[in-house]
Amino acid sequence: MKVYIIAFYLLLTAAQLFAQNEESNNIPHLNNHYFIPHSNSASPFINSQFGMNLGIASSEDFENVILEIDGEKLIALKGSLIFADLNFDYQQKIKNWIAFYLNVGVTARLGTEVQSIITQGVNTISTFRLGWLVKLLKTEKDMLSANIQINNHGANFVHIGSFIEDLIKDSVRTSISNSIPILNGSVGLRYAHGFNEILGFQGFANIGFGDSYVRGENDMIYRLGGLFDVNLATKTKVPLGFAVFYNLTAIPDVVQVPGKSASMAGFKISYSGAPHFNLGLEISNSRVPIPNVEEKVNSTLVFITTKYYFN
Repeated sequence: MKVYIIAFYLLLTAAQLFAQNEESNNIPHLNNHYFIPHSNSASPFINSQFGMNLGIASSEDFENVILEIDGEKLIALKGSLIFADLNFDYQQKIKNWIAFYLNVGVTARLGTEVQSIITQGVNTISTFRLGWLVKLLKTEKDMLSANIQINNHGANFVHIGSFIEDLIKDSVRTSISNSIPILNGSVGLRYAHGFNEILGFQGFANIGFGDSYVRGENDMIYRLGGLFDVNLATKTKVPLGFAVFYNLTAIPDVVQVPGKSASMAGFKISYSGAPHFNLGLEISNSRVPIPNVEEKVNSTLVFITTKYYFN
């Protein structure tokens, strides 16, 4: 992981060396509307950019079934979780109609008390995505692109509850730690529309197929969402941008229960006065399925996001 981080810092340095002068504006725009980027939205624009997102989340209390035999709950504990997420993304324009992109990230999920540590353990997922973005249509107000990508996830679960359950059931294989490699591919569409100088919309949809969290089994994955943003910088000279968004997903680094999905909704406020750079704060609420928990768990997420455009 350290190698990836060093590589991305080198890419950022190179981006700054080749950046255009401050008189130009590299922020993606249509119909004189300059779009606000979001960590949970996929942009259709063919450009070169570098971004970093850092976030943390905490869940509400929930009841976790640590041992269930013949449909009867024998041991159930209450607890809560915290989530941490760090990811870097880089996109390089090859031609005016095609770009190459990659994403590297780490997601961690762990209990906040002894009981939730026992029932949910300490889980980490590393992610590496590699893809191509191809422009399909561009007009004064609209932009449509298609993407194809390969996703590689490495999941590591340290789960005390499962270990205890295996001992009670006298299972042949007992382990407190479990590592699962997950490989899948996906295709999708990305769209943007500039209503006017102030208001814009971005939407995306991805669908794919590949490994699941159960070894030897496959699963469908999908991710779709929409974002409306308001940028005050062009019309009013106030260097602020706002956005509201919704996201529905079943990608492995968010959803760790096969066959389930997670939803997320929230808003963003960002500084939009720079011609190459965007800095923002995102606050959202998510409903995420948790292993051995019947109902989806509500969580509050806070993200700090940065995006640098250099071509």
